[in-house]
Amino acid sequence: MWREFTHCGVLYAHLPELDPSDAVQDAATKEASSAAIRERIETARIAAEDALITRIHEHADAIGFTGELGVSRVINGICLRVLTTRGDDAFDLIRDVADFVTDFVAEG
Repeated sequence: MWREFTHCGVLYAHLPELDPSDAVQDAATKEASSAAIRERIETARIAAEDALITRIHEHADAIGFTGELGVSRVINGICLRVLTTRGDDAFDLIRDVADFVTDFVAEG
């Protein structure tokens, strides 16, 4: 039960919007309309957020994270919420996720 947990942490990570690499090829087609471009960027962002959420859950399982973990998409990013019995566990997971986001942005 959540009352057993004494330490918490929250991370909000903003993910930049990325236009898929094939967008330049579509410049002369109807897919170049502003609505189509917005939709393509949003679809790519949602896919990236979902992939990051999956990676976070897999990482938490791999390291044997003990506690409550919540990860969700928010406006232009993700929000990670943790409850655990040790502050170091919360901090370590938040630091790992921050590294994932940094890697994601660098790979952009």
